Amino acid sequence: MRKGGYAALEAVGLVITALAAQTVIRGLLDRDSEVLWGILDWVPGGFTGRLILLGCIALLGTVAGGWAHTRQRPNTGSFGHSGRSHGRGKL
Repeated sequence: MRKGGYAALEAVGLVITALAAQTVIRGLLDRDSEVLWGILDWVPGGFTGRLILLGCIALLGTVAGGWAHTRQRPNTGSFGHSGRSHGRGKL
């Protein structure tokens, strides 16, 4: 995947995380409102099942965005660091 693809995946992951997390918080604070205007009414488990599904979607968005973020940058380490591990010795 090209650098632009990783940036796009990172952005989509962040947007999905933000929207799903906001919906979970809103659902917890206002139990009388329909979660996402009733789009998730098919989910078994009622209100709890919908919130669990939204939490999993938020988690997947976070993982996808984080994965794309780590793949986007070269793995060179910090400034002045050769990228090698400076441990106690050879394993």
